[in-house]
Amino acid sequence: MQTPPTMTPAMELALTSNFGSKEAWLAAFLSTAAAATQPGSALLVFQPQTGALVHQWSPTASPAGDDEAVLLALGQEAFSATAIGDADAFMCSLPWDQVYERYQTAVHDATESLSAGHADIAGAVVLDVRRAGVFEKAPTKLAGSQWNDPATVGDWARDLPTDKEIVVYCVYGHEVGRVTALRLHAAGLKARYLTGGIDAWQAAGLTVEPKPLAV
Repeated sequence: MQTPPTMTPAMELALTSNFGSKEAWLAAFLSTAAAATQPGSALLVFQPQTGALVHQWSPTASPAGDDEAVLLALGQEAFSATAIGDADAFMCSLPWDQVYERYQTAVHDATESLSAGHADIAGAVVLDVRRAGVFEKAPTKLAGSQWNDPATVGDWARDLPTDKEIVVYCVYGHEVGRVTALRLHAAGLKARYLTGGIDAWQAAGLTVEPKPLAV
Protein backbone atom coordinates (compact mmCIF):
# COMPACT_ATOMS: atom_id res chain seq x y z
CA MET A 1 0.00 0.00 0.00
CA GLN A 2 1.51 3.31 -1.02
CA THR A 3 1.84 6.11 1.52
CA PRO A 4 -0.65 8.89 0.80
CA PRO A 5 1.34 11.89 -0.42
CA THR A 6 -0.09 14.21 2.22
CA MET A 7 0.51 11.92 5.21
CA THR A 8 3.42 13.33 7.20
CA PRO A 9 6.03 11.00 8.69
CA ALA A 10 4.86 12.00 12.19
CA MET A 11 1.28 11.01 11.35
CA GLU A 12 2.36 7.69 9.88
CA LEU A 13 4.45 7.08 13.00
CA ALA A 14 1.41 7.78 15.17
CA LEU A 15 -0.66 5.21 13.27
CA THR A 16 2.16 2.67 13.43
CA SER A 17 2.77 3.20 17.13
CA ASN A 18 -0.89 2.75 18.00
CA PHE A 19 -2.06 0.17 15.47
CA GLY A 20 1.07 -1.59 14.22
CA SER A 21 1.11 -0.06 10.74
CA LYS A 22 -0.97 2.23 8.55
CA GLU A 23 -2.41 -0.85 6.89
CA ALA A 24 -3.45 -2.25 10.28
CA TRP A 25 -4.94 1.12 11.16
CA LEU A 26 -7.08 1.07 8.01
CA ALA A 27 -8.27 -2.48 8.70
CA ALA A 28 -9.23 -1.56 12.26
CA PHE A 29 -10.95 1.64 11.14
CA LEU A 30 -13.02 -0.22 8.57
CA SER A 31 -13.85 -2.88 11.15
CA THR A 32 -15.18 -0.17 13.46
CA ALA A 33 -17.57 0.92 10.74
CA ALA A 34 -18.53 -2.63 9.81
CA ALA A 35 -19.39 -3.48 13.41
CA ALA A 36 -21.69 -0.49 13.89
CA THR A 37 -25.28 -1.31 14.80
CA GLN A 38 -26.66 2.23 14.54
CA PRO A 39 -26.30 5.19 12.16
CA GLY A 40 -23.34 7.45 12.79
CA SER A 41 -19.70 8.09 12.01
CA ALA A 42 -16.43 6.26 12.52
CA LEU A 43 -14.00 8.43 14.47
CA LEU A 44 -10.23 8.46 14.88
CA VAL A 45 -9.77 10.01 18.31
CA PHE A 46 -6.76 11.29 20.25
CA GLN A 47 -6.93 10.70 24.00
CA PRO A 48 -4.84 13.37 25.79
CA GLN A 49 -4.64 11.46 29.08
CA THR A 50 -2.82 8.53 27.49
CA GLY A 51 -1.47 9.90 24.21
CA ALA A 52 -3.24 7.06 22.41
CA LEU A 53 -5.21 7.02 19.17
CA VAL A 54 -8.42 4.98 19.31
CA HIS A 55 -11.45 4.27 17.15
CA GLN A 56 -15.00 5.02 18.17
CA TRP A 57 -18.41 4.86 16.52
CA SER A 58 -20.58 7.83 17.34
CA PRO A 59 -24.13 8.76 16.28
CA THR A 60 -23.21 12.45 16.63
CA ALA A 61 -19.59 12.50 15.39
CA SER A 62 -18.58 13.55 18.90
CA PRO A 63 -16.03 11.59 20.96
CA ALA A 64 -16.94 9.66 24.09
CA GLY A 65 -14.81 11.85 26.35
CA ASP A 66 -15.18 15.61 26.66
CA ASP A 67 -11.42 16.16 26.46
CA GLU A 68 -10.83 13.84 23.52
CA ALA A 69 -10.01 15.27 20.09
CA VAL A 70 -11.57 13.96 16.87
CA LEU A 71 -8.93 13.75 14.16
CA LEU A 72 -11.04 12.07 11.48
CA ALA A 73 -14.79 11.48 11.20
CA LEU A 74 -16.37 9.56 8.33
CA GLY A 75 -20.08 8.96 7.95
CA GLN A 76 -21.55 5.67 6.82
CA GLU A 77 -21.75 6.76 3.20
CA ALA A 78 -17.94 6.79 3.07
CA PHE A 79 -17.78 3.07 3.80
CA SER A 80 -19.63 1.74 0.79
CA ALA A 81 -18.15 -1.25 -1.00
CA THR A 82 -17.28 1.01 -3.92
CA ALA A 83 -15.50 3.56 -1.74
CA ILE A 84 -13.29 1.07 0.09
CA GLY A 85 -12.78 -1.49 -2.66
CA ASP A 86 -9.41 0.04 -3.53
CA ALA A 87 -7.49 0.45 -0.26
CA ASP A 88 -4.83 2.69 -1.83
CA ALA A 89 -7.42 5.03 -3.28
CA PHE A 90 -9.40 5.07 -0.05
CA MET A 91 -6.33 5.98 2.01
CA CYS A 92 -5.31 8.67 -0.45
CA SER A 93 -8.80 10.15 -0.43
CA LEU A 94 -8.64 10.92 3.27
CA PRO A 95 -7.77 14.50 4.36
CA TRP A 96 -4.43 13.68 5.99
CA ASP A 97 -3.29 17.29 6.05
CA GLN A 98 -6.29 18.18 8.24
CA VAL A 99 -5.89 15.03 10.34
CA TYR A 100 -2.27 15.90 11.05
CA GLU A 101 -3.07 19.52 11.87
CA ARG A 102 -5.64 18.36 14.44
CA TYR A 103 -3.24 15.78 15.80
CA GLN A 104 -0.46 18.35 16.11
CA THR A 105 -2.70 20.79 17.99
CA ALA A 106 -4.07 18.11 20.31
CA VAL A 107 -0.61 16.76 21.15
CA HIS A 108 0.84 20.20 21.83
CA ASP A 109 -2.10 21.16 24.05
CA ALA A 110 -1.76 17.92 26.03
CA THR A 111 1.98 18.12 26.62
CA GLU A 112 2.82 21.67 27.64
CA SER A 113 3.21 20.59 31.26
CA LEU A 114 5.75 17.90 30.28
CA SER A 115 8.33 20.26 28.85
CA ALA A 116 11.95 19.89 30.04
CA GLY A 117 14.67 22.48 29.59
CA HIS A 118 18.33 21.91 28.85
CA ALA A 119 19.27 22.00 32.53
CA ASP A 120 16.80 19.21 33.26
CA ILE A 121 18.97 16.71 31.42
CA ALA A 122 21.39 16.46 34.34
CA GLY A 123 20.75 13.28 36.32
CA ALA A 124 17.95 12.09 34.05
CA VAL A 125 17.69 8.98 31.91
CA VAL A 126 17.99 10.48 28.43
CA LEU A 127 16.32 8.69 25.53
CA ASP A 128 16.72 9.50 21.86
CA VAL A 129 13.33 8.87 20.23
CA ARG A 130 13.94 10.25 16.77
CA ARG A 131 12.18 8.25 14.07
CA ALA A 132 14.19 5.23 12.95
CA GLY A 133 15.02 6.63 9.52
CA VAL A 134 16.06 9.99 10.97
CA PHE A 135 18.21 8.43 13.68
CA GLU A 136 19.91 6.15 11.17
CA LYS A 137 21.09 9.13 9.12
CA ALA A 138 22.05 11.35 12.07
CA PRO A 139 25.78 11.64 12.86
CA THR A 140 25.39 12.69 16.51
CA LYS A 141 23.30 12.23 19.64
CA LEU A 142 23.10 13.69 23.12
CA ALA A 143 25.90 12.37 25.33
CA GLY A 144 24.90 9.25 27.22
CA SER A 145 21.54 8.91 25.49
CA GLN A 146 20.11 5.64 24.21
CA TRP A 147 17.94 5.32 21.13
CA ASN A 148 14.50 3.74 21.49
CA ASP A 149 12.15 3.37 18.55
CA PRO A 150 9.12 5.64 19.16
CA ALA A 151 7.02 3.31 16.99
CA THR A 152 7.29 0.60 19.66
CA VAL A 153 7.09 2.67 22.84
CA GLY A 154 4.45 0.32 24.24
CA ASP A 155 6.99 -2.52 24.16
CA TRP A 156 9.97 -0.85 25.84
CA ALA A 157 8.23 1.46 28.29
CA ARG A 158 7.94 -1.37 30.82
CA ASP A 159 11.72 -1.69 30.96
CA LEU A 160 12.34 1.87 32.15
CA PRO A 161 12.95 2.81 35.79
CA THR A 162 9.93 4.19 37.64
CA ASP A 163 12.01 6.06 40.22
CA LYS A 164 14.10 8.24 37.90
CA GLU A 165 13.44 11.31 35.79
CA ILE A 166 13.28 10.48 32.08
CA VAL A 167 13.80 13.01 29.29
CA VAL A 168 13.12 12.03 25.69
CA TYR A 169 14.15 14.04 22.68
CA CYS A 170 13.38 14.04 18.98
CA VAL A 171 14.61 16.46 16.32
CA TYR A 172 12.59 19.58 17.11
CA GLY A 173 10.53 18.72 20.20
CA HIS A 174 7.33 18.38 18.22
CA GLU A 175 4.90 15.45 18.06
CA VAL A 176 7.36 12.57 18.16
CA GLY A 177 9.07 13.51 21.41
CA ARG A 178 5.96 15.01 22.98
CA VAL A 179 3.64 12.07 22.45
CA THR A 180 6.34 9.59 23.48
CA ALA A 181 6.76 11.47 26.75
CA LEU A 182 2.98 11.57 27.16
CA ARG A 183 2.63 7.83 26.70
CA LEU A 184 5.47 7.15 29.13
CA HIS A 185 3.93 9.53 31.64
CA ALA A 186 0.58 7.76 31.28
CA ALA A 187 2.40 4.50 32.07
CA GLY A 188 3.43 5.92 35.44
CA LEU A 189 6.92 7.11 34.51
CA LYS A 190 8.46 10.48 35.32
CA ALA A 191 8.85 11.36 31.66
CA ARG A 192 9.21 14.70 29.90
CA TYR A 193 10.30 15.82 26.43
CA LEU A 194 13.24 18.08 25.65
CA THR A 195 11.98 21.46 24.48
CA GLY A 196 13.27 22.18 20.99
CA GLY A 197 14.74 18.70 20.62
CA ILE A 198 18.34 18.06 19.62
CA ASP A 199 18.13 20.87 17.07
CA ALA A 200 17.71 23.54 19.75
CA TRP A 201 20.29 21.78 21.93
CA GLN A 202 22.91 22.03 19.21
CA ALA A 203 21.88 25.58 18.31
CA ALA A 204 22.64 26.54 21.91
CA GLY A 205 26.18 25.22 21.47
CA LEU A 206 25.71 22.34 23.88
CA THR A 207 27.70 19.12 23.65
CA VAL A 208 26.76 16.15 21.50
CA GLU A 209 28.72 12.99 20.80
CA PRO A 210 29.20 10.83 17.68
CA LYS A 211 26.51 8.26 17.22
CA PRO A 212 27.56 4.60 17.23
CA LEU A 213 27.83 3.11 13.76
CA ALA A 214 25.17 0.50 14.57
CA VAL A 215 22.15 0.58 16.90
